[in-house]
Amino acid sequence: MAEKIIYKNHCTPQERVDFADSSYKWYLDSDSSRKFSGTVAIEPTVTRYGTGTITAGGNSGTIESDAVDFIFIKNTGDNDLSINIGGRGSYINLGARESFSCELNNISVTLYSTGGTTYEYLQGD
Repeated sequence: MAEKIIYKNHCTPQERVDFADSSYKWYLDSDSSRKFSGTVAIEPTVTRYGTGTITAGGNSGTIESDAVDFIFIKNTGDNDLSINIGGRGSYINLGARESFSCELNNISVTLYSTGGTTYEYLQGD
């Protein structure tokens, strides 16, 4: 069991500049002009690591608790994996070998895949 989860992230905002000849190039965003970053230390009472399989046909898998504070999910399969956080209508889509992590506030996490896939996760409650 982990005593602390340290989560670090960064984002580099970019903007696309279009040229007259229909070519384009990406540049650092002129409004922000910098990379954003942050670090969070989470001290969960329970930490779980696991793997799972979602069979073909859009069946779902649910991360074990309705009170997730931190989640890391990696799609280890070849088909897309969709993540629904909190039962709302929005989804985060992960392609093959992509991952997602975030800090949550006691929210449920449900996974979907129409083609079937495998995944691994790290959860802190």
